[in-house]
Amino acid sequence: MALVLALLLLWWLPGAAWAAMPALLAIDPDRPADLMREGRLYEAGEDEPPADVQRLEPWLAGLRPVARVDLHGGRYWLHALVHNPSAVSQWVVDPHASLVERIRVRVLVPGQPAQGFESGYLAGQPEYPLHYGGDVTVPPGAVAHVLVRLESPYFARFPRVSLVPESAYRHAVLSEVVLTLAALGAIGTLAFYNLFVFFGTRDRALLYYSLYMLCAVVAWGLTFHLGAQWLHWHDLRWHYVSFFLFPVFNGLFFIEFLQLQRVSPGLTQATRLNIVLSLVLLPSCFLALPWAHSLATLVLSMSVVLALAAGWVSLASGFAPARYFLAAFLGLAVPASIILPANVGLIDTPVPNPELLTLLGSAADALLLAFALADKIRHLSRQKDEYLQRLNHALAQTRTDHLTGILNRHAFDQMLSQALAPAGGQEEAVPQVLLVMIDLDGLKAINDTHGHTQGDALLCAFARWLGTLRDGHTSVFRLGGDEFAVLAHASDEVRLRAALPLLEARLRADGFPQSGVSFGMAFGYEARTAEALVQRADRRMYAHKTGKRTDSPATGETPRRRAADRVAALRDGG
Repeated sequence: MALVLALLLLWWLPGAAWAAMPALLAIDPDRPADLMREGRLYEAGEDEPPADVQRLEPWLAGLRPVARVDLHGGRYWLHALVHNPSAVSQWVVDPHASLVERIRVRVLVPGQPAQGFESGYLAGQPEYPLHYGGDVTVPPGAVAHVLVRLESPYFARFPRVSLVPESAYRHAVLSEVVLTLAALGAIGTLAFYNLFVFFGTRDRALLYYSLYMLCAVVAWGLTFHLGAQWLHWHDLRWHYVSFFLFPVFNGLFFIEFLQLQRVSPGLTQATRLNIVLSLVLLPSCFLALPWAHSLATLVLSMSVVLALAAGWVSLASGFAPARYFLAAFLGLAVPASIILPANVGLIDTPVPNPELLTLLGSAADALLLAFALADKIRHLSRQKDEYLQRLNHALAQTRTDHLTGILNRHAFDQMLSQALAPAGGQEEAVPQVLLVMIDLDGLKAINDTHGHTQGDALLCAFARWLGTLRDGHTSVFRLGGDEFAVLAHASDEVRLRAALPLLEARLRADGFPQSGVSFGMAFGYEARTAEALVQRADRRMYAHKTGKRTDSPATGETPRRRAADRVAALRDGG
């Protein structure tokens, strides 16, 4: 045991001395220097670091070295030893890749006063917007000790600390701020636009999408410290509330949008369980803050996996808009596969600004989901047009005589009632309606002699010739059997009186010598109801038919027909 203790002591003493002496890192103005990788990390106590280089090594020897920060919070000192072989003297110490509540930076250059700045979530106005970096001077050829204190109740990921030339850092900050604000603006615009569309359509998928995107704006706005740096509102407990609500509104969205309950009840149930789990874990933001980011990462990861599975199943079922949905979450899964494992310490942060990468993925997700919603609206609109076409066709079938193709008795009753309605709703207005009731003579004889096929041919031929009378205010109908009707404006009387005898001649020329046309006319001012008008026109039609029977079938003398019409009119009071 004594030997083992001695070996451990010998191992610890060189380790402590070695830990106090990090490797010398030559900084290059063409690429950032990774101080976290090349430096040494220690647990921080209450002691302040010395203000000169001579007392630095004993001070570091009293600190406990650690391999990495604990994601569930703590206080740490990072010590890096750098050499500047370049001509650049203005540099920026940039802690990044994780939320940090308090940051203190001290740079010691032999022979010069100590430099430093404070930054972090609780700091006042930063030197660079939405970033933790601060300016320091490392003269050309100098060796500098860089001390960075990191303190936070939790770390979203393993933090990184870089030393970057000031000019390059300013350009990077400007680019990242522009991209951040543009992405947040795009997501917010899509959220409010689709919320406005929801109030017009009442499509719940639009509502859930809007709430999902509004959560994204709030969550990423807090992550990028817009609340802290712009509104001076500092409360870390609220940072993950919106992230816990992500799976809630995202799950409700794709259940509704993908019609998931019909396509996959199992995935629907799993999504609902994840929604409940998110709501149950949400109070950890206030009750167990160091664990909130890990728990939020869990439910967010499950939400992304469920969304991908739901999109694939819906697309396979034939729902075309799911292709945009699937593309949206595939685009989100790429940065998520980087940031989510880093959130729980499975990997080191592989990119300098993982928040920005994920925000851009969220913006792409928002845009593609908006395309999916628009495609769904287009898909539903096309379905509606098809339904309307089928409905109109069905309605047309109910108004069309199946044999002759002209309007039937149902259409006649509707149109006659509409035609007799007073113009402009005024009862004193007299409708200018002309009704012609027609009887096709000779149909029974043809059916008895030549069969019903020839009779049907006569009906079709007459309907075809009768159809030539149609215009913008003239309609023709088959009422049933050999009864037809024409509904026209009163001004068409002369045209129709001249045309109907010609139809009779055309029928006979078409091979129906035994056929004939008997008709009677009545005007809208002669009757108050449709039934009375039909009866008046019907009596005149039968008067015409009776008059024709007394004439020679060969000649069909028109004076006798007109006389019969006048007698019928006098009898009816016309």
